[in-house]
Amino acid sequence: MPVTVPHCKVSIDVVRQIMSLGRSRGVPVDPLLEEHGIRIEPLENDPAYMSGEAFERFLSVGLRALPYPLPGLAFGMTSQQTVFGLNAYLAQTASTIEGCVQTIIEAEPLLGNVGTTTLRHQPGEAHLVWHCRLLDPYVRFHVSDFIFSTLAHFLTACSPNTELMQAVYLTHAPPRDAALLDRYQAVFGCPVHFDQPENRIVMHAKGLELPVNSADPKLNAVLSRHAQTLLEERNRAVSFTDRVCLELNQLICQGNASREALAASLDMTSRTLHRKLQKEGTSYRELLDRLRLERACTLLRDTGQTIQTVAADAGFDEAHSFARWFRQLTGSSPSEYRENAVT
Repeated sequence: MPVTVPHCKVSIDVVRQIMSLGRSRGVPVDPLLEEHGIRIEPLENDPAYMSGEAFERFLSVGLRALPYPLPGLAFGMTSQQTVFGLNAYLAQTASTIEGCVQTIIEAEPLLGNVGTTTLRHQPGEAHLVWHCRLLDPYVRFHVSDFIFSTLAHFLTACSPNTELMQAVYLTHAPPRDAALLDRYQAVFGCPVHFDQPENRIVMHAKGLELPVNSADPKLNAVLSRHAQTLLEERNRAVSFTDRVCLELNQLICQGNASREALAASLDMTSRTLHRKLQKEGTSYRELLDRLRLERACTLLRDTGQTIQTVAADAGFDEAHSFARWFRQLTGSSPSEYRENAVT
């Protein structure tokens, strides 16, 4: 059985997104978990995360069930926002490539610590290094491919039409089938070297100064504060209500907030969820309204997003339903709130 570094952990939300992605690709995720006795459950004193050891076993089984010879490359090109959520949205609103990279590094603890990213400056170059703490060679191979193809695709999308990357270095050996080497070239668009001491992307130093085409300083500030709040919440002991809010915030960001989805994410029935919240003096509806309102007020106050967009971000299909709900809770319309907040 693979053994991981002590205290290694990964965000349960990330794991659930990977599971959902696998199901969409036809992988029998749930039967495989049951067959191998793998449980997706939170750490007792750190409920936003699961153990790295269980995660490594989960990947070892799941990766082998995929019908791709290079699953890491196959998934990394298309799934960064699905899997990385807030971290991806936050990074793509940075003003420059360096800001984007620094954001990825600073927000990385939200994802866990099975891998750590650093940025090293060399004369004329910048090295984006990723250190994997998982020990299973098969898992490391494909996870490294996934992380690096995700990073490469993300950086290229943030600043297209530029030759940002000079080379990619991977610690694992090249694939046994030489015909698969062309896939690495197609993904990275630059020389790829295997059997290297560390995983790293080498970029032109001046490339860090390139602007990000999706930059949004106001939204970046909002998301940065949200990410910092999450990090602070995850660094302290949490009550059941805190844990619920953590999960519910993620569901709101994903546009999938419902009592049933929340209960499922906490591995319990809706009735159990209701009973436990009632015991702590609150309810699903009260928490949902509170978190939606906090999100809506922040977006109205700190960004120039339209009322329709804010409504959608808060989980409403129609702006007029959002406006009616907002007035009931605050006594003013979204437009009035924005005007008073600005003045």
